[in-house]
Amino acid sequence: MRRYLAPIAVVASALCSPAALAEDVAGDWRQTVFIYGMGAAIEGDAQIGNVSVPVDVSISDLFDALKFGAMAAYRIENDEWSFSGDVTYMNLGWSGQTQQGRASSGLDVEQITVMGTAGRRLSPHLEALFSLAYFDLSADLQVRVLQQRTEVSRDASWVDPLVGLNYVVPIGGKWTYTLRGDVGGFGVGSDLTWHMITTFRRQNTERFGWYLGYRVIAYDYEDGNGRNYQHYDLQQHGPGIGVSIAF
Repeated sequence: MRRYLAPIAVVASALCSPAALAEDVAGDWRQTVFIYGMGAAIEGDAQIGNVSVPVDVSISDLFDALKFGAMAAYRIENDEWSFSGDVTYMNLGWSGQTQQGRASSGLDVEQITVMGTAGRRLSPHLEALFSLAYFDLSADLQVRVLQQRTEVSRDASWVDPLVGLNYVVPIGGKWTYTLRGDVGGFGVGSDLTWHMITTFRRQNTERFGWYLGYRVIAYDYEDGNGRNYQHYDLQQHGPGIGVSIAF
């Protein structure tokens, strides 16, 4: 866990300035804490050294591949600006074999994503976003052909800049629909990273609400050479449910 504390501290530090400003301008800023649990599936391709694993999760076996994911987020906003930070944990796995049963492969990924975001309101319902996202993952690949079994493990971490949009629109008196999309990487950390989350949120009281959503985190990351070569072209996605607390 020590390697996760530094990026989390950076995001927390970045959020201290707007929080202090909120104390000076009472009533202008609104703060919300989100706690979100999700089922997460994975698909794509992964390679460590000369061992590669294709991951293909169809709709029929989506729920067999679901594992655990969770997110905690904090957002502070006024009518022009917003600042937010979130930490996402995912424990993902997949395994498959040929029809003859002579070969099988598997992939297990444990991932922490820390994202800090600044937003500028373009209209009452639309924000432009700029984010920095830190990825830290541990991957285990297993390949078996007949009686020969190969297993390799590696850790990787990188930081990506992202730009995006956040669209929020009320539906009726207590419901709100949100759609957020981000794209980045640009060769800074990964070649390409993109992120999407969509939610339906019900505000039960002034302070307490709950929401249903679907989130996708995808990246194409490549580093090293020879035995130290790593390539992850993965898409992680799944439904979830959470609560929000405003103050």
